[in-house]
Amino acid sequence: MTRSTIRLDLLAGLLLAAVAVPEQIATARLAGMPPEAGLFTFIAGNIGFAVFGTNRFLSAGADSTIAPIFAGGLAALAAKDSAGYAELAGMLGVMVGAILIAASVLRAGWIADMLSIPVTTGFLAG
Repeated sequence: MTRSTIRLDLLAGLLLAAVAVPEQIATARLAGMPPEAGLFTFIAGNIGFAVFGTNRFLSAGADSTIAPIFAGGLAALAAKDSAGYAELAGMLGVMVGAILIAASVLRAGWIADMLSIPVTTGFLAG
């Protein structure tokens, strides 16, 4: 970051916040979590990606596509507004992270190559 690009970087940060903050709050509500959980997820995801990621232009956070799916699964195990629901959601996040780390260590990225381009495009567009 140079002195000449600071203004543009600040503008980009404000634009990202204008889009990401409402999106993350809404995604948290879709998942049955309090709104601040979406903001914490966005912050943690971006810090994690800044440390471990390779693309400095990517923004990482909760995904509104999968949130209702896992909320439905968790609702079968605990009441939506209970402490157990939040604990299960946290445990699910840790388990998904562990699976992704294991897939990375095992070099299992080739499995994603088995998905067709239309399927991948449709999922990402959804």
